[in-house]
Amino acid sequence: MRVVVVGAGLSGLVAARRRAHSGDDVIVLEARDRVGGRLWSVHGQLGAGQFGELGAETMYAGHDHVLGLTRELELDAVACGYFDPSAPPMLFGSRSLDEPERRTITGWLTGAYAASPPEPFENLEAWTNRLRAPRDVRAFLVSFTQYTPVTSLRHADAAEFERQLSHGSDSYRIVGGNDLLAKRLADGLDVRLGQRVRLVDWSGRGVRIETDGEVLEADVVVVAVPGPLTIGIGFWPALPAEKVVALSELTYGTAAKVIVQYAERDAVSAAVGHGCFTDGTPPWIVEQSTHQTGDAACVSTLLGGDAEPAVVDEPVFAAFDASVTALTGAPVTRIGQLSHSWTRDELAGVIVRAPLGDQRTRVLPHVQRPLGDRVFFAGEHTDDRVGPGGLEGATRSGLRVAAEIASARS
Repeated sequence: MRVVVVGAGLSGLVAARRRAHSGDDVIVLEARDRVGGRLWSVHGQLGAGQFGELGAETMYAGHDHVLGLTRELELDAVACGYFDPSAPPMLFGSRSLDEPERRTITGWLTGAYAASPPEPFENLEAWTNRLRAPRDVRAFLVSFTQYTPVTSLRHADAAEFERQLSHGSDSYRIVGGNDLLAKRLADGLDVRLGQRVRLVDWSGRGVRIETDGEVLEADVVVVAVPGPLTIGIGFWPALPAEKVVALSELTYGTAAKVIVQYAERDAVSAAVGHGCFTDGTPPWIVEQSTHQTGDAACVSTLLGGDAEPAVVDEPVFAAFDASVTALTGAPVTRIGQLSHSWTRDELAGVIVRAPLGDQRTRVLPHVQRPLGDRVFFAGEHTDDRVGPGGLEGATRSGLRVAAEIASARS
């Protein structure tokens, strides 16, 4: 059986690898000039021999599918720590809050969730306004929601956010770069780069796939591109109305990823710790270089939702410098920087899906549903795990689709 996979991100490559291992003839079509999609480790553009994760940054304890995949691919996933959700470091008003102050902020939230839990579909902005949240509580939430689900307060589901206050487990990154997941998965597959799919014609017995450069015939196609791109592909017959409505309704996080490299590794590492929230730019900071060699420190953030600037320019980096200087208590020397807007990336348009209200149970089944036994849909936006889809959701969706194909074609 010939299977064509549209998209060489993590989900598409997981599905492709599984089907290839089952004996199918698999071709992967990718519009970019690289594999990985929103997995993107950038080498050679920072000093001290270090690299930056401009794409997906973190796997978490409990994300069994993606962590299992790293073991299967014989990759080294190293623990990078995770901030204490009951008293995470906070830099407000250019001052590091002491532990009692931080616990007052998180304690207010814990008490509010117990005393007056959010109503269905109530967002964090509405909920905190209703409860007259203190300024520092709102500042903390503004920064945290740019970490996850990478949105503004009004687009963050208040009920679902509660789990962030008790997460408190380890996080992991892959030695050598997270996009080794994609590169290792692609080994041995027929991956064709620079091939943007324009049409999926499933009107006959098989499927006809047209790109700008070639036409392919297949028995099955897996569409594994971000949700906003899926509705832009030409389908014939056209996508069912309920799928288009579901894909259009599903909510997403949007942001620019920013990485800044500083010469003072020890001071910056000590100040940032396992992560810090601020009331300015950047909204939060984590260190990417804890598992890298070199005498510099790379720290990163997402400028998300309403806070994403039109362009990431020198004033943004200067504000970053000021925050890191306030954290360390001494001037720091910026020696490199990287940025990328996933919102404005024409082959992404989003960072991650972030369902509101009952979208997980009401919308996602339509997003997932195949078209007969020939057209299947993968991608982190199709997975129904709680929280943003992320690397775990992408992996789960690829495995799900590989199993759906086996079941439908048996």
